[in-house]
Parts: sequence; C-alpha cells; structure tokens
Amino acid sequence: MIPNMKFYVISIVAIFAALGIGIYIGFTLDAQSFIVEQKEDIAAKIEERFDFLTKENQQLKSSIKNIEAENDRYKYFIDSTYEEIVRKRLEGINVAIIETKSDYMYSGVGQILETAGANVINVTTISDRITNEELLKEIYDDSNLAKWDINLITNSIIELTRSIVNGEETELVTKLMEKNCIDVVGLFNEPVDYIILAGGSLKEEKNRLNLIDKAIINTAKNMEKSIIGVEKENTNISYMEDYKKFRISTVDNVNTNIGKVSLILAMEGRPGHYGIKPTAEELTPRSSLPALEYSKGR
Repeated sequence: MIPNMKFYVISIVAIFAALGIGIYIGFTLDAQSFIVEQKEDIAAKIEERFDFLTKENQQLKSSIKNIEAENDRYKYFIDSTYEEIVRKRLEGINVAIIETKSDYMYSGVGQILETAGANVINVTTISDRITNEELLKEIYDDSNLAKWDINLITNSIIELTRSIVNGEETELVTKLMEKNCIDVVGLFNEPVDYIILAGGSLKEEKNRLNLIDKAIINTAKNMEKSIIGVEKENTNISYMEDYKKFRISTVDNVNTNIGKVSLILAMEGRPGHYGIKPTAEELTPRSSLPALEYSKGR
C-alpha cells in the first residue's frame, strides 16, 4: 500500500520540530553558561571596585581628620591671638555704632573696639517706628520743629547722625528716644571720629535702606567723618552690595574673630571689602595695603 501523504508531511514536520527544539535547547544551555560566566565576572569586578572604594573612603576619612585637626589648631591660634593683634591700634578714637535695624545685635563689636583702645561713645539702634511718617509728623508738630523740604524719615536720620557726630543731643533726638523710634546705649556728650554702620535684615526693604542707611552714610561723608559698614555672616538679607555702591568699606563676618580683626585693621587705615560673602574682595586686610581715605569717599 502506498503510504498516505499526510504521513510524510507529519513526519517532516516532526523532524524539523525536533531539530528546532534541539537547537533551542542547545542555545539556551550555551547562553546560560555564558550568562553565569558574565555574572561571575561582573561580581568579581564589583567586589574589586568595592574594595578600592572602601580603601579610598578610609583614606578620605583620614585626610578629613587631619584637616579638621589642622583647622582646630588654626582656630585655637586665632582665638588665642586675635586680641593681641588689634590691641591699641585705635587708641583714643571715639566711635559710635549705629544699628540700622533691630533684627541683629552687635554687642561683640563694642568689646573688640575697646580692646583696640577705641572709646565707644554710644550705640544707637533704629527701630521700625522710625518709618512711621504719621508718628514723625506728630513729633515735629508737637515740638514745633522745622521740617526740611525732604522726606521726614530722611530728615530725622540726618539730624540723628549729626547729633551723634557732634556729640550733642538735639530736641528731635530726645523725642525720637521718647517715642521709641531709636534706642540709645551711652550718651551724646562727645563728638565721634568714626561711625560703624551695622546692617543686615530679616526681610528685604530696599526703600528703608535708601532712606536710612544711605542718609547716614552721606551725612557722615559730608561731615568728613569715617564710616564703615558691617554685618554678621548669617544675615538673611545682606546690605554689603548696597554699602559697596555707597562707597564705604565693608566687613561681612564681623561676628567672627577674623571679621573683628578685619574691622580694626580696616578702621586703622586699610580700606576694602572683607569677609566671606560674594561681595567680599579679600578675607582680611593685608599688611601691605596703603592707608587710603576710602571710607570718606575720596
């Protein structure tokens, strides 16, 4: 009997199916072997890299410890010697400190000034009440004080600055103290040679800065008195860029011992912009800097 055609077709299909399955199984076994080898190779490389990173991390930790130890030695040296560096450099100079906002206190500045031999005549803090024009108008009207043809706030700041520089408490200044527009520690009983303008604020107030800080600076310059702007390194809103535009020397880290030394050296006759903020040009004054009249705007 002649075999059925279906038999041949099924046989051929079965043969090719068997070949296909065999090829697939063989490829799979080879691939699995290759993958296992690759995994082992990758694992070995990862382990080698891990060992390298572990050693590198240990070296970095050791380096950091050495750097920290060195920094501690530098800090100890600065803390031990900074007062000796500034001692008697400002002997006999009368200084006034004006805090243009009550956001930050600058008690440490007075201490280093006294160490340097300066006389801190008074410390004046200007409160937010100074910007209340209705209150100022009331003060002027009740005291029959003459109003200049300018903003009442600026008018008051100009007279306050003159009073501080001349060492004479005017009627307006007395009223400003009574109304808590300013707080004064010390007396207006001696003229001053130098003004330290302590700025920085918690929130941005460009208009206030121009009305108050700029008025103080311009008045001091017109009276040919030296003035320098300072602030702490952690102030929320920095005044340093504006003070630079107003052409006075600046120290932006006066709360640190390095900043305190910079302040005294700058006041001694080494003008510039010192500190750690972007507006600073050097960390601290160099001994080779010439004594220029920068703080007077010359």
